[in-house]
Amino acid sequence: MPPRRQTVSIVTKKGDKGYAYALSGHKLPKDDLRLEAAGTIDELSSFLGMAKSLIRDEGGKDILKRVQNNLFIVGGRISGGSSQKSGRNSLFKYVKYLEKEIGKLEKKYHFRNFVLPGNNLCSATLHVVRTIARRLERRVVALRNKEGIEDDDILIYLNRLSDLLFLLACRYSSENFRRL
Repeated sequence: MPPRRQTVSIVTKKGDKGYAYALSGHKLPKDDLRLEAAGTIDELSSFLGMAKSLIRDEGGKDILKRVQNNLFIVGGRISGGSSQKSGRNSLFKYVKYLEKEIGKLEKKYHFRNFVLPGNNLCSATLHVVRTIARRLERRVVALRNKEGIEDDDILIYLNRLSDLLFLLACRYSSENFRRL
């Protein structure tokens, strides 16, 4: 008979008293800007997953899955787990990827000026995702201003991400884009 696996509960029954641990290992109050930003990344990734489940074409799904994976790098940098600006953790190549996808959408579709979200669930969800990405960008600016983090790649990435999400939301809303 195989050995029995011991399960560990996520419930400690001690309470966290309003503190959590960052990826860096530091114990922080739950209202800390780093934890707020990390929580917003979690929320963003969750809604990206929801949007991904609503998209029918594999190309759109792949874009959102790639963004979800990139958010792990952003989260690592924000929470202090990684401050590396070059090599594997560089966001520069991910910014270039976003810019390439933005360019493809802009070439393929003509965007109409005014957008009222809600034409369908997929598009509306992508608009929610876009607003969460914008909120995350504001949280990172607040973190930079308060704690002086020197990682402009994160802000560039988040700015391009919200642009891409806007275009995707319009792409999946037949009324906002006209094929060229």
